[in-house]
Amino acid sequence: MRSFARREFVLMLLRRMDDYQPELVEAAYTGLGAARTDYLAAHHRWQQLLRSRRSPRGLELYRATIGPPDTERPVPYGDLTLTACAWTLPGPWPDLRWEATIGTDGFVLHAWLVRADPAAAPGLAAPDRVAPWSAVVDDVTGAFPGARQLDPEVPGRWVVRADSGGTPYDLVFVHGLYQVGHPAGASTPRRSPRRGAA
Repeated sequence: MRSFARREFVLMLLRRMDDYQPELVEAAYTGLGAARTDYLAAHHRWQQLLRSRRSPRGLELYRATIGPPDTERPVPYGDLTLTACAWTLPGPWPDLRWEATIGTDGFVLHAWLVRADPAAAPGLAAPDRVAPWSAVVDDVTGAFPGARQLDPEVPGRWVVRADSGGTPYDLVFVHGLYQVGHPAGASTPRRSPRRGAA
């Protein structure tokens, strides 16, 4: 789709991460040769595409913007077989892929960043020692027995609760990528929005 491709898709993903890791986000969009205005524009453009009646839906929207999936694999789900489609993205996360789980008629059931090679997951010592942007949800749930996902009730965000030395600890993810953590029950640390943020 005109004016939107994989680079712009990465810039769009950075918008919600900026709520937690503005320094990492700035380094990422600068590395893509973009300015802050570019990543805000990409986020705005994606929201327009999602809301437009003329835009394709589901998998077809991904095909029209970031192209055909680089890989596809069947995913058994009860009596159904879903399809996991994955795309390689430019920029800050070379070891990750954008993965969308597709149901019938191209409907996107779920989409987030995943590790390209699950066997290459990082060694994680403790929930409260995970570095920002170093892990995806599956890395954490696989590393810490008993870790469970919570419903954050915010689109594009996930929370995983794990035990850290006997204390429940919440790890916050945006688009599947770890951002910040805090003891369960404490408020999620976020910075104040910059002027002009959308």
